[in-house]
Amino acid sequence: MDTISNTEKKTDKQESNETKKSSRKNDESSKKTEKEQDGREGFSNPIEFILTALGLSVGLGNIWRFPTRAYDNGGSAFLIPYLTCAILFGLPAVYLEMVAGQYQGTSPPIVFWRIMPFLEGIGWMSAMVSATIAIYYIVIISWVLIYIFNLCRGHLDIWNKCDNPWNNPTNCIDMLAQKQCANATIPSIFINGSCVFANKSITYTSATEQYLMSNVIRRSAGGFLDFGAINWPVFISMTICWLMTGLVIWRGMRVMGKISYVTTLLPYFLITVLFIRGITLDGASTGLYYFFLDPDFSKILSMKTWTEALKQLCFSLSVGHGGLMSMASYNRKNSNCFINAVILITGDTLMSLIGGAAVFSTLGFLAKQRNVEVSQVVESGLSLSFVVYPEAFTQMPVPVLWAILFFFMLFLLGLSTEIALTEVFCTCLYDQHPKLRNYKWLVVIIWCSLLYSLGLCFSFEAGFYWFEMFDEYAAGFASVFTVTLEIIVIMYCYGMRNFKLDIVTMIGPARNVFTGFFGAQSPFFLVDWLVISPIFGVILVVLSFLRDYPYQGDAQKYPVIFDILGWILAFLPIFMFPIFAVKNYLWFKKNGYPLKGLFMLQKPHVSYQRIVGKNKKKKKNIDTEREESDRKIPEFEPWGEVAFSGMTMVGEARFEEVDDSTGATTVLMPYVSRAPPE
Repeated sequence: MDTISNTEKKTDKQESNETKKSSRKNDESSKKTEKEQDGREGFSNPIEFILTALGLSVGLGNIWRFPTRAYDNGGSAFLIPYLTCAILFGLPAVYLEMVAGQYQGTSPPIVFWRIMPFLEGIGWMSAMVSATIAIYYIVIISWVLIYIFNLCRGHLDIWNKCDNPWNNPTNCIDMLAQKQCANATIPSIFINGSCVFANKSITYTSATEQYLMSNVIRRSAGGFLDFGAINWPVFISMTICWLMTGLVIWRGMRVMGKISYVTTLLPYFLITVLFIRGITLDGASTGLYYFFLDPDFSKILSMKTWTEALKQLCFSLSVGHGGLMSMASYNRKNSNCFINAVILITGDTLMSLIGGAAVFSTLGFLAKQRNVEVSQVVESGLSLSFVVYPEAFTQMPVPVLWAILFFFMLFLLGLSTEIALTEVFCTCLYDQHPKLRNYKWLVVIIWCSLLYSLGLCFSFEAGFYWFEMFDEYAAGFASVFTVTLEIIVIMYCYGMRNFKLDIVTMIGPARNVFTGFFGAQSPFFLVDWLVISPIFGVILVVLSFLRDYPYQGDAQKYPVIFDILGWILAFLPIFMFPIFAVKNYLWFKKNGYPLKGLFMLQKPHVSYQRIVGKNKKKKKNIDTEREESDRKIPEFEPWGEVAFSGMTMVGEARFEEVDDSTGATTVLMPYVSRAPPE
């Protein structure tokens, strides 16, 4: 009897252990099923999502473009508009895009199609913005790769010399030899082998700046139509960068999440080290004062400064690019997107401020060495990162080590952003045509080859001028326009109340008064989304048209056609709106659906039953015509997924829905739709 009872106990224990194991497997499968049942690979954990999103946002824009814009717009005068825009526009925009993507679990075009099919083009606008930026963004990574290769060849000893074939000895300053001139009784500059007094009619440039412009970029003198010879180092570097980008995209989102541990965390460590070294340089306080404490109020009151600040913010945070919404769609449904948004904008702003401080502290050092003002140190804002940091390396112990680490950091930052920008369009394509996931390699090859071909103009001697065109027109206006339109559509077409309930469904209601005012459901966001952000965005979009032509005074290099082509480039993403509006109009008409359905919430939307059911409860007398129209709204999306029939429950996942009027909660069971029968 004892033996039997012991056997029964063992059997019970085995069964309980098996039950626990099976429940764990079910939990794991439910987590995987939520995003992977339809072929979408999700992130392994929330940290990977945050790091990958930071990798998209924190990039070359923080180390290269932010100091450039600050330098061109008065230093600290630029910080006030930038930080104001970050609070009033940046954080709300990031939060909104994350909520929209995470709640729907799909790419931007489908998100907006489900709100109104007429608006699908907004999602494709953001994908096109990413594509246009990806075309020219990779050329900066190519320059960085050239620096890394040249460092391995020992160029650190020659890029700060003035006796190379690419140097102009009449205005080239050897910064190492400049020390003896700067410390002389009467300060002078080291030119052509001796200390001489500065000639104000001559624009002096450092050896490192001439190395960049004349040896790496090889800018032609004839302007953007004078293509000249092909720049083989840039061509080869671009080819290598596109091959690496395509390889990572082909491997999928999980690989992107894994490499983000290196591509995102290492740059923060390196920029902190460079910042500490920068502030210890002689004259660093002058540069830091210019950056933080010397605002030019005429610049602050200039509309150009505010426009540039908002465009830089959108570029840096990658809002309006579709990337954040696409990445959030791979996130878990109950992930706290408010915390994610706060971490993202904090990390991005810190990188911009630390990177800017590191640059300007070194600018102060260079200004003291040359005996000039900080604003007169470099000829072009573009060359800040490629000139200022290399100057600092020559003053550090083991300069080769720091130089390689710095340019490796730039390479990682740039590549992580380039991968995310290029991947946006692929995600949009996969979500609308799921069968293409089986041919990822082919989609990636075709898409990367197309962008690579469009960017070949950068590999010629005129490539620098085309780079300036893309940077001026493609990176700013379209981003601001797109994200402003996204906010207006979600708030006024989908509805603020519906969007708020979507947030509560994912995150849950506020736990106390403090989180109610400062948390995910803060009234600040509702007011900002409804009023502040739309007004902010519309005003600055209008001001973009009223700005002066940025390249006046050199008609040979920048003729009128340069501005015309630039504006065509800026409006290229916006053309997606009417194209897809017409496409959906024809699809509705062809399938016999009422055209008013183009402007109605669609059944595949996750909240359709909640919203439509609530509206019917509120109205005692239901408009029969509207009810008939509801019945005629498509049961499936144009790409062939059923809204209600043939649905499959997603694992054991459950989400709470909160009734807006009573506060009662209802448990929702998410479903994944299957394709309709042939």
